[in-house]
Amino acid sequence: MLPVLFKLGPFTLHSWGLLLLIAFMAAAVRAVKRAPRYGIAPGAIWDWSLIGLLGGIVGGRLAFVAQQASYFASHPSEILAIWTGGMTSFGGLIGGVAAGVWAAKRRGIKVGDAADLTAVSLPIGYAIGRVGCFLNGCCHGSQCSLPWAVEFKHDGEISTGLVHPAQLYSALAGLLIYGVLVLLERRRTFPGQLLLVFMALYGVYRFLVEFVREGATAEVLAAGLTTGQIASLATVAVAAIAMTILAKRPKAQ
Repeated sequence: MLPVLFKLGPFTLHSWGLLLLIAFMAAAVRAVKRAPRYGIAPGAIWDWSLIGLLGGIVGGRLAFVAQQASYFASHPSEILAIWTGGMTSFGGLIGGVAAGVWAAKRRGIKVGDAADLTAVSLPIGYAIGRVGCFLNGCCHGSQCSLPWAVEFKHDGEISTGLVHPAQLYSALAGLLIYGVLVLLERRRTFPGQLLLVFMALYGVYRFLVEFVREGATAEVLAAGLTTGQIASLATVAVAAIAMTILAKRPKAQ
């Protein structure tokens, strides 16, 4: 675990913050290169991506704070301390998509094309961001004795024991989702298809990884499922229904 890369006077470089920046740059560069395929001017990508990033950060942080309401009620000064980690990917996805749709409409970009361009780039940023979570020591897995189990320490003390490196499982899932979307990119049959495929794959992966997550998993609800798993099932269902409806629309629309 390496939450702080170095300190220089009053300046502290946090690994999670640096990896978040790298994730944004990697995803944005990929989107810029592929923008012409979707009829989108490459120059429009940077400010549009920045708005989406800000929306994702706000949404992800607000959802995390809501999940940990009792803690932040007594530690209000930490609500804005996003550099220490603490975001939910579902909240980030909702916030980022909402901000991205708003930005696309303001620029006169077709939302479906913008969504697909974003969808293929998102898993790159997600994978890199999860490496940042690994370095930060957050979002770790439950205890295990597998050969690749890791141990996270906080303030110099062992706090987790040997646990699943769930953050790296998530990073690998992001790369696999990216590979699938790249293969589908040239075969999409309607605008918005790639975003819906992303949502479905993300929901399946997240449902499965929740079984070994511990460091950031919210309370267990109905049928022994966590809030993350219930949200995952809802995401897959919404994506499947939307794909069924949109696939049946006349191509002229």
